Amino acid sequence: MMHPAAFQLAAELGGTLLTGAAGGLLLVERIQGHGLPQVAVLGLAAADLLEALEAAERMQARGLQVNLLGLVPLPGCDLPAALDLHRRRIGALVAALDAGLPWLGGRPMLARRLPGRIHRATPVALAKAPMGPLEKGELKTFLADWEKDRRKMTFRRPEWREAPDHGEHGGFETDLWTGVPVPEGAELRVPPLVLPSATPLTEVLRAALRTATGMAVPLLPLPADPSALHALRLLTPEIAAFRGPVRAWELALAGLARLPGPPHFCARC
Repeated sequence: MMHPAAFQLAAELGGTLLTGAAGGLLLVERIQGHGLPQVAVLGLAAADLLEALEAAERMQARGLQVNLLGLVPLPGCDLPAALDLHRRRIGALVAALDAGLPWLGGRPMLARRLPGRIHRATPVALAKAPMGPLEKGELKTFLADWEKDRRKMTFRRPEWREAPDHGEHGGFETDLWTGVPVPEGAELRVPPLVLPSATPLTEVLRAALRTATGMAVPLLPLPADPSALHALRLLTPEIAAFRGPVRAWELALAGLARLPGPPHFCARC
């Protein structure tokens, strides 16, 4: 049974509740026309979608030929299964963006790498995550107010923490960066993710943030959960993490509308 709060959320955002065995998903459509380029924006909470939805309405009012689909997984939703089940309803996408990931240190950036997550009954020492001198230098510049030990703990050797499901399974979990071997006896719960960084998609998003904020926008590792982006890969290989003010979303949508999209399909066809 759908929770009453889900119906209230759907009413507030003007969305449609999509249900199934995988749980509930809220779809908020800003459709300009059938068959136009479509961009999906995933938010882990409704607030994550507000800037994107406002930008879509403004740009469509100015004549931009693009559709935006906002997605919010409801509590208990198996996101990969739900997206797969409703794939035809969502339709062909130019890009899928996760707006739920934070800006690092409150500043705009684009994610290059995201750590996975491992679980083990007891903590063990992990190998240091590999990082080239250019990336280390850029990260140090971007996070100039971070102490060296804090950067090391976040990006090179994260600390173990008690697993949230300690009541049933016990044990500890920690982040796992690309290039670090999974230790013996550990379970890989979420694999690390490397995002393409020299693509038309990332260039559009980076230019939008630069223009809107007047700030340099680096491509850096981001200490956040990649599960949502893994799920969005079921819909399109062109995925990225993107947050910004309304103006940045307006510029991003205008740029994405010009990118070549896949052959069109949707539930209306």
